Amino acid sequence: MSWSRRQLLASAGLLALGGCGWQPVYATRAHREVSIDLAAIKVNTIPNRLGQLMAISLRDGLNPTGAKVPQRFTLDVQLSEYRVDVGYRSDGTTSRSQITMTASFQLHATGTETKEALLTGSTRAVSAFDVLTDDYATVVAQHSAEERSLNQLSDDIQLRLALYVKDHQRIAS
Repeated sequence: MSWSRRQLLASAGLLALGGCGWQPVYATRAHREVSIDLAAIKVNTIPNRLGQLMAISLRDGLNPTGAKVPQRFTLDVQLSEYRVDVGYRSDGTTSRSQITMTASFQLHATGTETKEALLTGSTRAVSAFDVLTDDYATVVAQHSAEERSLNQLSDDIQLRLALYVKDHQRIAS
């Protein structure tokens, strides 16, 4: 099969997918309505320093331009962190640690009498870091692992919210 014929078949396949309503999940948001609905989500305070970082990441991801939009939803997130040592040196000291973070979240509509959540979910991220002989370097490595996990959790929550909002656009107008 010639190269141009392959291109023609691939183009026809992509056009067929577009005709059935298929859209790539990770594409940039082209629909203003979805972006407005995501910007209308207020991220409630999450306790502790890691919670602050998670809230900032969520706010920046849901409303990257800082648009002034009436808040129609609230998002509650609970974070938990668990650290376990997974590697040991011959002298018995720790050489590697693993951090597992879990985020449970609930999306609520504002201004409704019912407290029932519109969307609930949980996501988990695991990252590891080396435990070095220099305490400061170990602390920096741990913070870096925590931030990587937080970013993964935030991205997953944002994706789930975007999918929910896309499927239920203007549900609380």
